[in-house]
Amino acid sequence: MSDERETAAVGDDPRVAFLSGVFVRFQRSLLRYLRDLLVRREDAEDVAQETYVRLVRAGSTDLSELQIRAFMFKAATNLAYDRFRQRRSRGPHDDGELAVLADETPAPERIVAMEQAAAIVERTLLALPPRCRQVFLLRTSHEQSYEEIAQRLGVSKRTVEREMQTALDACQRELRGGDLP
Repeated sequence: MSDERETAAVGDDPRVAFLSGVFVRFQRSLLRYLRDLLVRREDAEDVAQETYVRLVRAGSTDLSELQIRAFMFKAATNLAYDRFRQRRSRGPHDDGELAVLADETPAPERIVAMEQAAAIVERTLLALPPRCRQVFLLRTSHEQSYEEIAQRLGVSKRTVEREMQTALDACQRELRGGDLP
């Protein structure tokens, strides 16, 4: 498919536009993660593109942004493992295929625990006051500095720091099991 037709298809399909927007929002952190995982920069970029294709093919827009982000990182990790296995099956090469990955994929229990933790964080964030939630998301998802957030929201940097700490405390409290200190 040509670039023009792909662009038109994205523009015509609100589902693809939504997923593309989420992908773009988390693309920088995904690439950073993949560059830590894979030695070759071009491999990281290729895996990120393949991740986008999988995201659009999966196409579920009834998921939250956090769930879509989790899907992106899980798909990217699986693709990186696949790339490593393909190269390893071709024979021993001393080109440092993966910088960090072990030979095994994460245990199913760990994946379930991470998904449960993501659901707890999402529920906790939804229960926070709107500005507190917005500060948290601008800092974590959009990687904005406290100064940038303060300027954007028209509040002091100290207010942003307090709101962020409130959000972090709430998430940690809920992840530990609610009312426990």
